Amino acid sequence: MGATRAQGMGLDLAAQGVRTLVSFGTCGGLAPGLRPGTLLCPRAVCDERGAHYPTDVPADLLEALPMARVVDVLLSVAAPVYEVAGKEVLFRRYGAAGVDMESAALARVAFERGLRFLVLRAVVDPYDEPLPERLLAAVDAWGRPRPMATVRALVTGPAAWVAAARLGRHFGRAQRTLAAAAAAAMRARPR
Repeated sequence: MGATRAQGMGLDLAAQGVRTLVSFGTCGGLAPGLRPGTLLCPRAVCDERGAHYPTDVPADLLEALPMARVVDVLLSVAAPVYEVAGKEVLFRRYGAAGVDMESAALARVAFERGLRFLVLRAVVDPYDEPLPERLLAAVDAWGRPRPMATVRALVTGPAAWVAAARLGRHFGRAQRTLAAAAAAAMRARPR
């Protein structure tokens, strides 16, 4: 997770000769009405410093991905956005439908190397639900749970258990969407 790892991965792939970078994963919802599992395909990616990168939105891929929702902008930030108020501020300031931490770094690599760039991100947390900060802090930089930190987060009370269950359901929806999108994209890939 994060811009530094995404940039490194993008540079490695570019050095291996790939022609297209794809930012594929999960995101937070900033726009009202985006439910967990919604697949976003933004026309552009921006970051908090004002960098703005157009993306490729291939018509043939969208035809193969009827679940994809084309949106204008996805915002990349340096740190997770936990609170609803923070999401509202970002939505108003940038007009972005979703938020992640990696897409702008990959877009920058694609732009600098003259590569095509595409984004497919599934919403995990909708705009009107806060993220349980203690639970997210219990995950390492690769998205793997750290057992003792998870236990400490859950012993804070019943609200932590409810939040964990809700987040797990949302993440499951996003994962199912991404699996279906990957399968559809592979079927649609030119041979």
